[in-house]
Amino acid sequence: MLTVIMARDSHHGLIALLPRLVAFARTLLGDADSARDLVQEAATRALAARQVPDDPPAYRAWMFRIVRNAALDELRRTRRSFPEDAGAVDLWHFDNAKIAKITVEQGLAALSPTHREIIALIDIAGFSYCEAAELLDVPAGTVMSRVARARNALLGAIEASSVRPLRSSQSG
Repeated sequence: MLTVIMARDSHHGLIALLPRLVAFARTLLGDADSARDLVQEAATRALAARQVPDDPPAYRAWMFRIVRNAALDELRRTRRSFPEDAGAVDLWHFDNAKIAKITVEQGLAALSPTHREIIALIDIAGFSYCEAAELLDVPAGTVMSRVARARNALLGAIEASSVRPLRSSQSG
């Protein structure tokens, strides 16, 4: 669990955002440990900031932007786009939920960083199209078209995946 010491009242919403920030960072980086470290670093940056948005939606977008920028810096620094071993599975202990999760993770890994990012913002973090547009500094129409293209690309990647649920022993 992340430990963040709340230094100022203006950061009262940070604790509630942590799970979504970590999920967003994990989608961008592909690794839970790296995501937690990155969000810890982003929280430290936010706590040290001189100006903090007072409005909760603006604060939320600001925090996601800090995480996004930190993730982009990390990806540039390490010159990687997504780890190759994301979604490794213990084949002896499977169930359909794990298979589905792995399939989606592999589908996300196959997407471009732009597609991964927009799916993470809209479908994982729960931003509205307008909020994502503001965060990315693009028009809302651009966000809508990116989401449509990204979801189609994700569906294509999942359909092309070699990971398939196994038939249960009861069905056959």
